[in-house]
Amino acid sequence: MKPLSIWTQVGIGVAGLAVGFLLQGILVQIGAHPILITPWLALLFILVAVFLIVFGIGVRRMKRKTKTWMTPVMAGRTALFARASAPVCAASAGVLLGIATVGLMRSWAPAMAQSGWSALAAGTMALIAAVSAIVVERWCVDDGSDGAGENQARNRAGRGGHASDIASARQSHIGNHGR
Repeated sequence: MKPLSIWTQVGIGVAGLAVGFLLQGILVQIGAHPILITPWLALLFILVAVFLIVFGIGVRRMKRKTKTWMTPVMAGRTALFARASAPVCAASAGVLLGIATVGLMRSWAPAMAQSGWSALAAGTMALIAAVSAIVVERWCVDDGSDGAGENQARNRAGRGGHASDIASARQSHIGNHGR
């Protein structure tokens, strides 16, 4: 499994920032009801980050073959959750920080100030959760130390390579263990 690209996650966050800023700015300019953010949203992202870190530590312990409560199935689920959480938390952080920017630019209105500070707190926690998801996803990536040559050749063969690549990798893999 190839790790997530950090630059893709940054791009998702920046796009979310633009969307949140423009959406909230347009709503305020036309006199519509702006997006009001609850401070409880920050708690959700704190829980996601804590969950990811706790389960990620379990995966690291399992990969080091130390005693842990983590099972291979739970490790796979942790990897999937981290992989899915990274872009969602990055986009949420961007949107919330965009909303916070507009809200804090109009801090003379009490509702906008409260929403701005709440969005800032939730956006910061979403950013922490996104970073946690990227780190945990990297912990979950298999380093490929067991039979990587054959797996890489099989992947190349599946993408238009030749079956002889698999045979030669298998032969070299068997040859290395035979000595």
